[in-house]
Amino acid sequence: MSGAALLDGLQSLEEIIGTEALESARAALNPLQKEQLASATAVTWIPMTTSLALFEAAAKLSGRDADPLLDEVVRRTATRLMRGVWRMLLRLTSDDALVKRTPALYARGRNVGQLSARLLEPGRAEILLTGWPDVSDRQLRMISVSNAVILELAGRRGMQQTYARTRGGARFELHWRA
Repeated sequence: MSGAALLDGLQSLEEIIGTEALESARAALNPLQKEQLASATAVTWIPMTTSLALFEAAAKLSGRDADPLLDEVVRRTATRLMRGVWRMLLRLTSDDALVKRTPALYARGRNVGQLSARLLEPGRAEILLTGWPDVSDRQLRMISVSNAVILELAGRRGMQQTYARTRGGARFELHWRA
């Protein structure tokens, strides 16, 4: 995970669960994970296992159910990243151009796996994750929520999404009102 994405996610997580709970979660990590988090900058890459370990500890220590907490963190982080001019530009972008930019947005935050995306018809797209056969359920959920948030911020309504594992990663199918 990019350091920039991690730092933005940590800000969202802290806003939701509070500074004390986040610090307790950091303290619960192993020494290597603590060091990786402490040295994170906007230009470093942090192992996904470290960010997920922190998230799991934060959910447990804050008494929150992990999946809804994850959804809230991803939604808040993506919304913050796509504010201002970016949000306006997203609204002016065609469905085809928006879907085609999904792999580039993914690559800015992750250095594992690759996305390819195509518009199947107006209001329907397919996104394929390849090169990550052992992707965790939690990571699939994060990718799914991110996909939905970007389309919603771009003004697409009635967003629905399904995903299923494939041998090399996963296949996401997105539907929205065209």
